[in-house]
Amino acid sequence: MKFLASETVVYVLQWFKKENVPIIVAAVVVVLLFRSFYRCLFKSAKTMRAPGRNYRIPRSSFEANPSAYFRNLRER
Repeated sequence: MKFLASETVVYVLQWFKKENVPIIVAAVVVVLLFRSFYRCLFKSAKTMRAPGRNYRIPRSSFEANPSAYFRNLRER
């Protein structure tokens, strides 16, 4: 059985070959992987759930001065 490609398919395949699409796709994949593993590559500070809020904060800043954290929390 012989496959007959339409002109559009042939044109698209020629464009992919001409524009080096595999290289572009590989570059995009590398960038997305780097973004995904950024935290693993560069050690980040330990975090904790912020008391009284629904997000994370650096544990070291809270442990250094917890009273200031709660003072600032009440001021808002």
